[in-house]
Amino acid sequence: MATFIPRLAKAQQKVAASDLDAVLISSPAATTYLSGCYLLTQTVIPEREAYVLITREGSISYLVCNIEEKMAREDSWIEDVQTYVEFKEAPATAVAKLLQQKCPNPRRIGLEPRALSAHSYQLLQQALPHCEFVSWDQPIAELMMIKEPDEIAALETAGRVTLAAITKALTEAMPGSSERTVFTAMMTDMMTQGLLPMFNVFTSGPNTLLVHGEPGSRVLQPGDLIRLDVGGRWPSHYLSDMARTAVVGPPSSAQASNYQKLFQAQRETIEAVRPGIPVSELYQVCAQSYARQQIPFTMPHIGHSMGIGLHEYPLIRPGETAVLQPGMVLNIEPFLADTSRGEGYHVEDLVLVTESGYRLLTTPTPELIQLPV
Repeated sequence: MATFIPRLAKAQQKVAASDLDAVLISSPAATTYLSGCYLLTQTVIPEREAYVLITREGSISYLVCNIEEKMAREDSWIEDVQTYVEFKEAPATAVAKLLQQKCPNPRRIGLEPRALSAHSYQLLQQALPHCEFVSWDQPIAELMMIKEPDEIAALETAGRVTLAAITKALTEAMPGSSERTVFTAMMTDMMTQGLLPMFNVFTSGPNTLLVHGEPGSRVLQPGDLIRLDVGGRWPSHYLSDMARTAVVGPPSSAQASNYQKLFQAQRETIEAVRPGIPVSELYQVCAQSYARQQIPFTMPHIGHSMGIGLHEYPLIRPGETAVLQPGMVLNIEPFLADTSRGEGYHVEDLVLVTESGYRLLTTPTPELIQLPV
């Protein structure tokens, strides 16, 4: 519980310092961040909304579907847990009523337009016709951007567990294994160590150019490239996200060369990390490395922040004006597409911005991981 109190206090201070009467937080990552309660249904059943309501006076309420009440009361430190009955009342209508109870005659309300459905926004407008709704996407993103020591520790542990599971499953794979067999071993090891799998990209051979391909029954063949991008959720709700590229047996000279070029671009980008520079500068460093090595560069971004949310603010993209600050955690993930060979190469590692530069939270892999033939 103590972990979540400081972040709630920061959110209260942001609301109190604004010209808003209250703020409605509705995105799964931000409500988990503020409440301490992870509700799976917010993601898999998005119409079953949950809200954290913070008023300018400092009151905090947590509104959930009534079937989630037990979990909300057990897992959240927010004492004022309110409920609505699904299908009897729309969650947006219920939160509008709660808002009027906690903040009579509201005039300006902050919310998350990127997370709120058009239908829920219409219901809020109908229930609160005299209110002006203002985007609070950026303030909550900035609040989540700087990680506290316990958040950094969770991300580092989750990342290292993921890397260990990846390495073990690949290097111990039996000849003749299928994509699904190797992937299952990987996920089993992650779960044994406490991570719940969250996404499942695993491709081989001609499928490695499929950016988000899932594991299938294809049997791995000697010389096959393997590309994976996997992650899980740690018990404290923080995520891992890691990409690696491997090969069945010894790599060809072209495969080894491609991987070394990709690894060099990632290394140069990581080494450029330091506080005070624009995030977009990292994108440019990566693009310049590709150009020097004569690699086609088409990526819209080459990484992102991460925490409870998978893609948190900021993304490492052109034009991003956010400045690197100590406590930011970034996944740096360049991708190399060799269309002449029909192969995709991908690496992804977690980096902490420190007072003087950076610290690796996961260890990059300098060579292609080799599976036994």
